[in-house]
Amino acid sequence: MKRDRATTENRGFTLIEMLVSMSIMMVAIVATAMILVEGQRFTRNAEEVSNSNDNARIAGELIASALRVAGMGGALGVWINNAGTPRLISPVFGIDAIATEGNTDDIWMILTDRRAFKDNNCVSNTGGAVSLVQGGVGVLNVNCTRSLLPVGLGNPPMILVANFTNPAALLTQPHPTTPSDGTLVGIIDYAESALAGFPPRGFQQGDSAYGASVVRFFVHRDAGVSSLYRETGTLSGQTPPSFVAASVTRTLLQRNIEDLQIAYGVDPTGTNQPDQYVFSNGFADGFALPLRAVRVSVVAIHDRQLKNGDTSSITRYHPISPLENHDQTLAPNDAYRRSLYTRRVELPNLSLGAL
Repeated sequence: MKRDRATTENRGFTLIEMLVSMSIMMVAIVATAMILVEGQRFTRNAEEVSNSNDNARIAGELIASALRVAGMGGALGVWINNAGTPRLISPVFGIDAIATEGNTDDIWMILTDRRAFKDNNCVSNTGGAVSLVQGGVGVLNVNCTRSLLPVGLGNPPMILVANFTNPAALLTQPHPTTPSDGTLVGIIDYAESALAGFPPRGFQQGDSAYGASVVRFFVHRDAGVSSLYRETGTLSGQTPPSFVAASVTRTLLQRNIEDLQIAYGVDPTGTNQPDQYVFSNGFADGFALPLRAVRVSVVAIHDRQLKNGDTSSITRYHPISPLENHDQTLAPNDAYRRSLYTRRVELPNLSLGAL
């Protein structure tokens, strides 16, 4: 018997065909959804890695870049006014394991103006070094004051006077009593000018004077967020020196910084062989051995926990330990991603052979 063609062509899907097609469709939908979920997870993980890596790198480089210009002229130490008594200190020093800040370290530096050795015509340039035209003690007699103490821009918080063959001297509250644009001798007074015996070596004709400041880098927890800060100020007459409260300016540099560890390298044999430097945690401000290198380690922590808090087998979510002498082995596995940035910085300004 011959089937009617119209009836055959208009026949629909059977139940079995519908079930098979729906099963295939469901498998495709589930597979697509799983791919989307995994893609979203990978994207989020990539963002976490990028953010935490960037935070650690940026924080570490901020400290490293400052270290490269620290202590210019202070390779043999810097004389400061320590409560009325001259005291020789290192231009870079730091405190180890500050208990109130989660056992993180801090680091202090005497920084000179980055423009100190630009060409100085004493008129248009600011921040340039000036030369002493007369030695001795008391006020500074210099060839120019305009570039060092520019009119209308405020005076630098301090002046560092150095000749690179003797310890430098750090002078606070400088101000010109006789301004000069280079056509006559300028005179700069400062807080220690009347202090007997300061500096112990006296000044020499040809010494260089340039603007300087003291900065401190440290980690502080504020409103539940641990961040890297920088303070700029002048030194007080305490041991170790600390900031004068009225002069402190605190600046937030980088958020989500969990740990800062600093190691200080000296050259006890005097052979100037970097692989022979001896590193220690913490470095006293009192000048002993010249500092040759600093190792900076920064741990950044992401501000979001791992989704679902599953850290059973992911060690990168543990607090990083040990780091220098800071051991966090007992810290909880808290589902936060962390990144470590470590850099060793050689200190050209504190090596006489590099000047």
